[in-house]
Amino acid sequence: MNKNRKLWIGAGIVVVIVVVCLVAWWLVAEKASVKTAPAVVAVHASKGQLTAGFPKELILDSTAALSDSYAINYSSSTNQYTAEWMSSSSSAALYDTYHAYVTKNGWTITNQANGPALKGIYAKKAASVLSIIMVPQAQNKGTKVMIAYVAGSA
Repeated sequence: MNKNRKLWIGAGIVVVIVVVCLVAWWLVAEKASVKTAPAVVAVHASKGQLTAGFPKELILDSTAALSDSYAINYSSSTNQYTAEWMSSSSSAALYDTYHAYVTKNGWTITNQANGPALKGIYAKKAASVLSIIMVPQAQNKGTKVMIAYVAGSA
């Protein structure tokens, strides 16, 4: 009986080792077959400049002090162009100006926020989207504005 017990324990250990090796092999093979997406990198414009591709007509604020602008290429047909700046205008005035602009220029507003701490407009036109975020700064120090324009092909 003692001999049979040792054989069964030995066989059990061999089975466990084989199963662990098979699982490890499967995990390595699975990881090797997973293809990673290419890295998406933001390309920043020179300080104070807009990145090529950002529609200049989207900056409706004459007091805009551009702090950053960058482009992100997601695919051959989809690119994002972003601009950020500080404005001396109030967020309420900017919201009204941008709301009128997108409505007048054929954009369809699909979402909007008009609260005291955040104002935003999300709009679509064909395969392109536009996101405008306006955040009032503390102590009436103007408004931080960020516009992201995603140009896509239909």
